[in-house]
Amino acid sequence: MHNEEPPADTGRHKAVLAVLCSGLLLVTMDNTTLNVALPEIAEELKPSSTEMLWIVDLYSLTVAGLLVTGGTLGDRFGRRRFFLIGMALFGVASITAAFAGTLPVLLATRILRGIGGAMIMPATLSIIRNVFTDARERGVAIGIWAATAAAGTALGPVLTGLALKWFPWGSVFLLSLPIVLAAMALTIIVVPESRAPSPRSFDVTSAALSMAGLGSVVYGIKQVANHGADDLLSLAVLTVGLLLIWIFVRRQTRMPEPLLDLSLFTSRRFTAATLSVLLSFFGFFGLMFFITQYFQIVRHLSPLETGLWMLPLAVASFVASPMTGTIIRTLGTRWTLTGAFILIALSLGLFAMLGGGADLVIITLGFLALGFGSSVVATTGSQAIMSSAPPERSGGAAAIQETAFETGGGLGVAVLGSVMTAVYRATLSVSHDIPSTALDSAAQSLPAAVTAAADLPDPAGADLLTAAHTAFFHGLSIACITGAALMLIVAAIAAAWLPHRRAEQAEEPVV
Repeated sequence: MHNEEPPADTGRHKAVLAVLCSGLLLVTMDNTTLNVALPEIAEELKPSSTEMLWIVDLYSLTVAGLLVTGGTLGDRFGRRRFFLIGMALFGVASITAAFAGTLPVLLATRILRGIGGAMIMPATLSIIRNVFTDARERGVAIGIWAATAAAGTALGPVLTGLALKWFPWGSVFLLSLPIVLAAMALTIIVVPESRAPSPRSFDVTSAALSMAGLGSVVYGIKQVANHGADDLLSLAVLTVGLLLIWIFVRRQTRMPEPLLDLSLFTSRRFTAATLSVLLSFFGFFGLMFFITQYFQIVRHLSPLETGLWMLPLAVASFVASPMTGTIIRTLGTRWTLTGAFILIALSLGLFAMLGGGADLVIITLGFLALGFGSSVVATTGSQAIMSSAPPERSGGAAAIQETAFETGGGLGVAVLGSVMTAVYRATLSVSHDIPSTALDSAAQSLPAAVTAAADLPDPAGADLLTAAHTAFFHGLSIACITGAALMLIVAAIAAAWLPHRRAEQAEEPVV
């Protein structure tokens, strides 16, 4: 036997879920903590602007490139084993990063954390799929898993802000160490090992293609978001990545034992669920890209204050995820996803109105709607993805889900960020005579405008800053309206394309 018998008692099931969610919490927190700590890191290590981007991006690029390989290898060699190795790598990287005195060491730790994250993320979902054999219990477990992911994104800035208030930037990386140690000990005690009963041969060429292809696509998307759609190098990297993914897909369809079983996509429910996860995080992270600038640059909030303003997002996510199973059983997947995407569209529409006198109300209601809608979509999608895949292929299915998460977030920042940048540049207008060099610099971004305005005497500096804020709100509004329109289109497609409830009940249940 390759699978140990899952624990029978509910109490142990809860312990397994708590351990897995602790690992997921670390990975999702890492997506937001470093952005908050970056100014302090830059002050000590003096990286260039390009090196600062690498500090942030190396982690997500590594995770994206290794997800498919990590998920399929976990199916082959043991999911608990891969979870433990991933947590150990995360812990070693945390200690090393905390005391990194040079930039190369810090960059190396980002790669190491990314490798650990790529082993942890697919393992969490695939272990849940194998431990929670009852469909309803599995639905609740995946709901809590999705809530943890959203909570990690929202709690990251809060905990980072608290650490930076009293300790140097290295303390940010040590926040994860107690969780790593406790989770590893509990994993050995309560989490059963599981693996595919008939593991497939490991195709090194396919693994290399998936790493290079996914890594290049995510890198290209991020670079387009940072430099614009006219950056030829970014577009070239993105094109090469898409070509490699096409070659990877062709190879999988022709191999008797593929690295990733793409036949999963023959299920309409699986395909719809994957696209739902991708598009929900498109809107989520696209908005986060703007809101972080709004909090820290326009409102001059500290990292801790920024995190506290985002708490309604975490609260709504925690409330929504455990409720999603009941909502699906009442409305069916079709109308659950349709309603959730309408809610995300509503939240983006609310944020499009920022800049007036009701910002507090807009932010609170917007985050509540975004957190609830995104969490329902993520939970519904994750449940459908994992329920559609047989247990022996759960690692590969989890890798697809996590890849949709990474790709959707990157696309949201790139597409909506490009819309915002275009509108910002088109609407930036000043009344005073501003030197062309300062105006050209200010046209690049809001942070660049703040720097340029600080170097100018008043009233020219104040005028440039006011104009930049006005252009920022114009760009924010158009980008949010664009995102809201896309979410409404997706809602309409979900209502028209997904099967009716009777047809859905004829298939394997989602929860």
